[in-house]
Amino acid sequence: MNKYLFLYAIGSLALLLPACSGDKEEPVIPDGDQVTVTISTEILTSRASVTTQFANGDKMNVYAKTYGAPNAPDLVKGIQATRQNGAWSISPEIKLSEGGKAFIYAVAPYKEAIEDLTAIPIDITQQQDVLYSGSYMPVTFTSNRAKLTMKHALSLAAYNISNYGYTGTGILQNLSITGDVVYIQGTMDIENGKITGTEKGSFAVDVNKQIIAGGWNTELPRTWSIPFSTQASVVKLKARIDGKEYEAILPEAEMRGGFQYIFHLVLTDYGLEFIPDQIVVISLDQDTDEMEELSGHGILRITHTAATFTLPTLTGDNVFGFVNWGDNTNAAYTIDATHTYSGTGEKQIIIENWNSTGFELNDLTGVEEIDVSEFP
Repeated sequence: MNKYLFLYAIGSLALLLPACSGDKEEPVIPDGDQVTVTISTEILTSRASVTTQFANGDKMNVYAKTYGAPNAPDLVKGIQATRQNGAWSISPEIKLSEGGKAFIYAVAPYKEAIEDLTAIPIDITQQQDVLYSGSYMPVTFTSNRAKLTMKHALSLAAYNISNYGYTGTGILQNLSITGDVVYIQGTMDIENGKITGTEKGSFAVDVNKQIIAGGWNTELPRTWSIPFSTQASVVKLKARIDGKEYEAILPEAEMRGGFQYIFHLVLTDYGLEFIPDQIVVISLDQDTDEMEELSGHGILRITHTAATFTLPTLTGDNVFGFVNWGDNTNAAYTIDATHTYSGTGEKQIIIENWNSTGFELNDLTGVEEIDVSEFP
């Protein structure tokens, strides 16, 4: 075991060395003719009621990097793109000489003084659709047009309320969200849209809509939020209707970025309640259904001689996978799953998984070897 750990430590060090071999420098652009970089945008969207295209007057931050990484030096600083007559006007311009390159990122809406593209400030109290470009778009002297595909970063919740014998007027005036996992401030990584919450709190939106029998068909009240999960923590929706405050607990849901969740509720004279089996989930980035490419795949192998073995806890969001216990027994991966063997001797457990960022193994009794060569 000690020998294995020593070899793994050396291997990890070797993997780190290329990343520390030296900082990349800004390229030298030769004198001579120049071209001006232009950009165009396409917003991934669906049948959800969200931003589908930019309008005249819209602005966004554009970044021209010297190589393809968010923390690379800027080729041009402080770039603002403004939508004018169906095209983007860039100021200051990005100019390239023959042999020159730039790597383009963008985020909307425009914010002043964003320096760290891995920690772009997010403010939920503004209730704005946040769009990001994802991976860089390279441009060169001979290919100077950057087509950016903008994606939605936030989670969108829409609420459809049905009047079921409620005897009041039924004017919905305000909606607010509160809970221990609710954040009002956060930071976003421009490459993958992942948002990390930095300040917890509640937020609200004003509404002026009459609740009718059977609910609404269009223009549902909605709230933008930093992604959160209600599976392990209570999140409450508070609604002011006819001047009276109502409160209901959100059903279990994994509120992911880039998705809209339509919740159905019923209002009676006794209160307001969610209908838990009527949640509609819509991707904000597509209007068709297809399998998304799996990511974060890994295989963890544990060789041991224990008579009973408890699986390690795989860390990460939405982790799933399969387990081969090493005795021709297979199962879906679950946290703290335990298996008892009928025979003695050495066994190798194989855990195939997705979305895991690490693991915790609390008991090393009988463990001979841990192979992480195919683990993230």
